[in-house]
Amino acid sequence: MSDISDEDLERLASRMAMLVSESGEADNAGRAVAALARRLGLSGGQIKAYFLAGATNSFRAAPLRAPADAATQIDRLERELSALRHGLKLTEVQARNAQRERDALRAENGTLIDSLDRARSAGQVRKFLGAAAIAAAVLGGVVLYVGPALHPVSPGGIAERPAGSPFLRAGVVRGNGAAVLRAPEQGAGLITQLPAGTRIQVRQVLWRSLLQWAEVEIGGVPGYVISTEIDLS
Repeated sequence: MSDISDEDLERLASRMAMLVSESGEADNAGRAVAALARRLGLSGGQIKAYFLAGATNSFRAAPLRAPADAATQIDRLERELSALRHGLKLTEVQARNAQRERDALRAENGTLIDSLDRARSAGQVRKFLGAAAIAAAVLGGVVLYVGPALHPVSPGGIAERPAGSPFLRAGVVRGNGAAVLRAPEQGAGLITQLPAGTRIQVRQVLWRSLLQWAEVEIGGVPGYVISTEIDLS
């Protein structure tokens, strides 16, 4: 016994612990215990005496807890492994679904951007056409109301009054009403707001900042109305 080292006893104890493994591993462990015992020169009685001595000392020092059943432990580990594999599969499926949703959202985003660009282009075209239509309407109004054949104009750009009359012509406020301003400019102060259908006398017609204005007189006070807000007769 003096020739057996602690390392040899540790190897022997490790092989004996594997005797409680599954059947195939237990058989291999039994053969390994037998081979190591023969190499160390130990008999079965000696191994038994060692085991009883160690177990007796362990029980005296502290009650030895019965080891859990190996098969039960293996079943539990197998169930945990199965649950982990199932969770991994679910995670992989969720990851693939997330990738498909990401690709779909990316494609939808690209489609929306293209649609927005087309809508912006169409809106700019509509604005241009609307501005052109308004300009055409204003030009038509100018030709209709202040054409040189209908309203003689002096070299200074002011329409001439008929001889002996302080007013050039009469006018009627259109359906949206008319704002009478203190000067022929859009930002001038407001004198009054005329309702639709109001008849007024026009003293002269003039142009200012590309707009045609009619000079009128309200209660003896001169004012200016954009010609598009009244019908001149």
